Amino acid sequence: MPQPKKMQVFVSSTYTDLKQERQAAVEAILTAGHIPAGMELFAAGDESQMDVIRRWINESDVFLLILGGRYGTLDPQTNKSYVHLEFEHAVSTGIALFAVVIDESHLEARVRAIGSSVIETENAAALRKFRELLVSSRIVKFWGDTKDIKLAILETLPEFARRSNIEGWVRASTAVDVAPLAEEVARLSKENGSLREQLAISASTRTTYNGLTFEELYEVLANAPIPKGLEQYEKRISDIAEIFGDANTGLLHALWLLSGRITKGLSFLPSELATAQKLDEFGLIFRPQSFSDRLYQLTSSGQQFLLRLRQSRDVTLAEQLRAV
Repeated sequence: MPQPKKMQVFVSSTYTDLKQERQAAVEAILTAGHIPAGMELFAAGDESQMDVIRRWINESDVFLLILGGRYGTLDPQTNKSYVHLEFEHAVSTGIALFAVVIDESHLEARVRAIGSSVIETENAAALRKFRELLVSSRIVKFWGDTKDIKLAILETLPEFARRSNIEGWVRASTAVDVAPLAEEVARLSKENGSLREQLAISASTRTTYNGLTFEELYEVLANAPIPKGLEQYEKRISDIAEIFGDANTGLLHALWLLSGRITKGLSFLPSELATAQKLDEFGLIFRPQSFSDRLYQLTSSGQQFLLRLRQSRDVTLAEQLRAV
């Protein structure tokens, strides 16, 4: 029997005009037995606002957008509102998401009751386009008051909780089933032995990677500059280089960071694509024609190189730094 899991739900909305609605959402999430998360629920750190938001979205299981009559504060670089950017980032990660959008028939009554602060006066065209995007995506339920928002959440979250691809949080005391874990350990042990044999054969025959020995390719990648876009991973890439014993960071360390995403079959984020294309040029990864233009797989050469890298370096700590 599947163990009950608690999902972390990131709540996105404009701030001042939807305080009661956001509080109703938090109450409904807690009532359903899950964990609410949102910018007002934790203290800001040293990171920029959007960096913190993206990290919290990445670490959540579900993204909930509440849209009222306001488009929200604009990001000066993109000229899009922050809630719009949060939604776009959630879509790019593939997280489960849904939106509750105010029914236009209730908007006038809301303005009469509360005032013009709940309606968009400066970016009405942008709000209209964003609303149309949400409605066309078919992930929308409509609301007129807080009861509608609570009902939408209580109807939707149980459906998400049944999805096998949403991990959620499970109590350690109820989650551990020793037998499957033992089988998995045995399988991995056997696989590791097989890989070690392959490595021994490869070493004895001086396997090359696109014409380069392992040492030559390692040197080239370690000194190849990392394309722009991975600035958010700068600390992790630097830590990987240090663990590998390299003085500088390079494309090699970005490959190790992103190999976790590749081996798990996850799409690259837009900011990671420049690095993916560079690794493609080296013949280490490729993009299957039948898949998304953001989905890559390891080539045979890439698999062999990572296998040799794993055996030649102490990767115990470096494993924890790979992007997923």
